[in-house]
Amino acid sequence: MTGPMISDTAFYAVAIPAVLLLGVSKSGFGAGFGSLAVPIMALVVSVPQAAAILMPVLLLMDLLGMAAFRKDFDRQLLQFIVPFGMLGIVVGAVLFKALDAHTVAATVGFFTLLFLAQRLLFPPRIDS
Repeated sequence: MTGPMISDTAFYAVAIPAVLLLGVSKSGFGAGFGSLAVPIMALVVSVPQAAAILMPVLLLMDLLGMAAFRKDFDRQLLQFIVPFGMLGIVVGAVLFKALDAHTVAATVGFFTLLFLAQRLLFPPRIDS
């Protein structure tokens, strides 16, 4: 399965920093700034396209993280988090199909600003 190769240099000028920001954030150093990856990508492609491009990257990062910590996990936390994660995936998929691109973009922008406000108003505590 091959598709057309993206040849727009503006796409790569935006996509590479967005993916790097996402990777740094997922590793724990970016303090949640990975949530800016989709809005940054949306500067050059639509929000659904940006999400579709970044989802495989996120999946790969999560798989590598799970492999690294496969012996260190909290079963009780997983039992709590997995059903809600699955519910979020289903709701997101339904809304992604039902809503137009502008509404999806507004929703992503709203939640990005909400997460930013949360980060600024309630900074994470670092337990030493």
